[in-house]
Amino acid sequence: MARKRMGDTRRRQILEGLLEAVAKRGLQDCNMSDVAKAAGVSRGILHYYFKNKHEMIGALVAYLRDSNLMEFKNSMDEIEDPFDRLKASLWYPIQAFGPSGAALAKVWIEFWGLAAHHSAVCEFILDVQGTLRDHFRQIVELGVARKEFLPDIHPERTASIILAALEGLVLQWHFNQETFSFVGEIKGLEVMLERYLKPSAQS
Repeated sequence: MARKRMGDTRRRQILEGLLEAVAKRGLQDCNMSDVAKAAGVSRGILHYYFKNKHEMIGALVAYLRDSNLMEFKNSMDEIEDPFDRLKASLWYPIQAFGPSGAALAKVWIEFWGLAAHHSAVCEFILDVQGTLRDHFRQIVELGVARKEFLPDIHPERTASIILAALEGLVLQWHFNQETFSFVGEIKGLEVMLERYLKPSAQS
């Protein structure tokens, strides 16, 4: 927990700086100076709010949970058509983190590695995965209820498969950035899901 309460502007500034530093250098290699530079603040400001990087990471996962994750879910829930909502959900990481999805991929994988040693990060990953599975399950249930998706689709299993596909694409992109097209594979996943879910795509 941060030693001082931060205003929204400064809080976002520092934690977005941490996100950028982690995306560029990784959790192990980035230090307080890297974070300060990325955030555009002095090291003194960082130490005023956080005593060390471990404490900053705890604040970062809370920030991602309370802002980015909820912002994602709320914005997706505003889309009426089930398949349009699903497509928007698939493309959200690229829209939020840039054309390559670089920051998302790097930070998410760094969190996976850190989870075994940082309880807040482990809880965050489980929370995100549970929230996303529930989000995709609700989309599939809505599509089936409206008869826009095939009636024998299993919502929970389909949600787990969609999440696994997204996480798998993130891993592949991370380890093969020169030739792997994150954008292209999301397009492919979208087409596959349409053929799997929609009766009109079966013919």
